[in-house]
Amino acid sequence: MLDIVLADVNSQTVRSKKLQASILWSALFAILMGLTSLLILVMLRSGPSINIIAWLIFMIGAVAIIIKPRYGVYLILFWGLMGDAALTPWFPFVKNMSSSESLFFLNDALIISPMEIYMGLTTLSWLGRFLAKRQLAFYAGPLFWPALAFIAFITFGFLYGILTGGDFRIALWEGRAIFYLPIMLVLVSNLITQEKYAKNLIWFIVLALFLESLSGLYFIFVELEGDIHSVQAISEHSAAIHMNTFFLFLLAVWVYKGSTVKRVLLPLMLPVIAIVYIAAQRRSAFLSLAVALAFMFIILYKQNFRLFWLIVPPIGVMAILYLGVFWNSSGAIGLPAQAVKAIVAPAQASAADQSSDLYRLIENTNINFTIHARPLTGVGFGNKFFMIIPLPDISFFEFWEYITHNSIMWIWMKSGIGGFVAMIFMVGMAIMTGVRVLWNMPPDDMSVIVLVSVLYIVMHFLYAYVDMSWDSQSMMYVGAAMGIINSFDRLESQNEI
Repeated sequence: MLDIVLADVNSQTVRSKKLQASILWSALFAILMGLTSLLILVMLRSGPSINIIAWLIFMIGAVAIIIKPRYGVYLILFWGLMGDAALTPWFPFVKNMSSSESLFFLNDALIISPMEIYMGLTTLSWLGRFLAKRQLAFYAGPLFWPALAFIAFITFGFLYGILTGGDFRIALWEGRAIFYLPIMLVLVSNLITQEKYAKNLIWFIVLALFLESLSGLYFIFVELEGDIHSVQAISEHSAAIHMNTFFLFLLAVWVYKGSTVKRVLLPLMLPVIAIVYIAAQRRSAFLSLAVALAFMFIILYKQNFRLFWLIVPPIGVMAILYLGVFWNSSGAIGLPAQAVKAIVAPAQASAADQSSDLYRLIENTNINFTIHARPLTGVGFGNKFFMIIPLPDISFFEFWEYITHNSIMWIWMKSGIGGFVAMIFMVGMAIMTGVRVLWNMPPDDMSVIVLVSVLYIVMHFLYAYVDMSWDSQSMMYVGAAMGIINSFDRLESQNEI
C-alpha cells in the first residue's frame, strides 16, 4: 500500500515538473515569437533593410539559446570577437543600443548591449532548467571563489566611487565590462560540460578571428590601398592579443598532435590573419606573443624533451637572424623587431614610440601618486585619478582622466589594495590550475585547448600592464578561458545539459 502511495506521489511530482517546464518554455517562446512577428510586420511595411535582417539573426540566436543554453556561450564568443569598433563601427553586438552608429540603435537612453542580452538569456535558460527540476547542479571549481572575491572588490570600488561624488555614467563605462569575466567563467564552467563542446567553442573563436581579419584585409587593400603606415593602427588595441591565440593554436596543433582537420584548415587561414596582425602595429601584442611562446617551449621541455631540441633551437636562430636583419627596418615586416627595440634599446626607437613611452611614464607617475594617496580604498570608479604632472592633452578620448594604460595598477587605483591583491590571486590561480592540468594530460586536442587558454591569460595580463585591457571583448574572452581551465577536470563526466 505504501509503495502505491509513493508511486502516486512521484508520478504527481514528475507531472508537476513537466507542467512547470512546459509553461516556462512556452512563455519564453511566445515572447520571442511576438518580437519576431513584430519585426516581420515592420519589414513588410518598410521593406527589407540590413537592420531588420540583423534583428532577425539576433532573434534566431535567442531561440537557439532557449533550446540549448550552451549555444549562448558559442554565440557570445563568436559575435563578440568578430566585431571591431575600428574596422566595423556599425557592428552592434558589444555596442549599446544607444550607439547611433550601431545597426541595433533604438534609443539614446538604452544603455544595454546585445551581448548583455545574450548573457542574461543564457543564464536564465540555464537556471530555468534547474528551477523546472527543482534542483540546482552548480559547479564552482577552483576559480569561482577567487573570481567572486575579485568582483566583490570591483563592486566596492564602484559603490565607493559613486558615494564619494564620482560620475555614475563614467563609472559604468569604466567598470561594467569587468563583470563579464565572472559571468563567462560561470557559464563556461557549467555549460561546456563535455570535451566536444570545448572543441566546438574553439572553432567558434577561430572562425570569429578569421572573419574579423577578413574585414581588416578589406580595409587595408581597399580603404588604405595597402599603405598601413598612413594610420597608427587599423583595429582595436586588444584585437591583436586575441589574434595571438590563433598563432599559438596553430603551432600547438602541430606540436601536440591535434586533429588532421585543424592541421589543414588553420594554415589556410594564417595569411589573412597574419597580414592584419602586422598591420595592427601593436608592440604589446608582439612582445606578449614572444613571452607566450617562451612559456609554451618551457612546457614542451618538460613534456617532450626530444621534440623541444628539434624545434626550439632552429626557431631561436631564426628569431636572432630576423632581429639582426630588420633592426632598423621601417617596413611592415620589421614591426615586431621595432617592438623589441623599443624595449631593449628605447633610445633607438622611433619618435612615435618614444612619445608613447613618455606619455606612459608620466601617467605611471600619476598612478603611483594616486595609489599612495588612497592605498586602501583607491579613488573609486567615476572619479579622476590625481595628476601631479600634467599629461599631454588627448581629450579626444573622453575618459583620459579616468582610465590609464597601465591596467594592472589601475585596478589598485580604482578598487584599493584589496582589488589588486584579489586580481593577482585570481590570475595566479588560473595559471597554476591550467599548468597543473597540462602536466597530467596526453598530447591531444584538449591539451591544445587548455594550453592556449592558459597562455591567453598570460598574454592578456602582460598586455594589461602597458595598455587599456578591461574592455568588453577581452573580459568575455578571459572569462571563457578561465572557464575552460576551471571545468576541465569534469568535462568528460558530466551529462549534456
